[in-house]
Amino acid sequence: MFRDLLLRDLRGRFVGSRSGWLWVVLTPLLLLAVYGFVFGVIFRARVPAGLDLPFVAWLAIAMWPWLAFQDAILRAAASMPEHANLISKVPLARDQLALSAATAAFVLQVAGFVAVLVALPLFGVAIAPQGLAAALLTLAVLFALAAGLGFFAAALRVFYRDLDQLLPTLLMFAFFLTPILYAPEMLPDHLQSLWMFNPVAGLMNDLRAALLHGQVLPGAHTLWMVPVSALVFLVGRAFFRRLAPYFEDYL
Repeated sequence: MFRDLLLRDLRGRFVGSRSGWLWVVLTPLLLLAVYGFVFGVIFRARVPAGLDLPFVAWLAIAMWPWLAFQDAILRAAASMPEHANLISKVPLARDQLALSAATAAFVLQVAGFVAVLVALPLFGVAIAPQGLAAALLTLAVLFALAAGLGFFAAALRVFYRDLDQLLPTLLMFAFFLTPILYAPEMLPDHLQSLWMFNPVAGLMNDLRAALLHGQVLPGAHTLWMVPVSALVFLVGRAFFRRLAPYFEDYL
């Protein structure tokens, strides 16, 4: 059932589009060109001291994983209202609806991320192949965290519709608290330690270390986040299942 729901979600993102799956590749490449022009030409942004690579490449390594993380949570949160008719008529494991929505969103963004990595040599940046295994583990940890938070968001959205407006704002705030557009060293001294409490920030640093510097072994933050993300996933799913029997009364 999960496979069928996942395929349905993947196909549903391109219903009515003539180009269909081509946009999975084209959209990230167009965004990469925009970021390269805006940050590299207009704002003349620079990478952290000591790194010899274009800012757009440094930005891209963290930007698309964040988009995957964000999109997975938002799509999971919207999954219950989108399947309200199915929930009211068919007895099924409702957590599969939220998980398939989060997985489809994450997979599509990661597919775009792959297109970006392939295009980075055009900016003079070669991805270190020896770091791919470590990067895959980091992405898996990021997905588990996103899916777990998505379970919480999906369950709460049924009872609190204001979450539709609140959640994107919270995620935008979290985006600017994560060193994606800037290096942690750019923060004022009294805020330097705060970014370390952001669980996603360390994962982004580990991705950059793996793909840009060829770090073979997973980063310390990724290893620490393996049990944390697993716990968030399990607790989020248990929370969702605890509230799922009451969904029909509110949808």
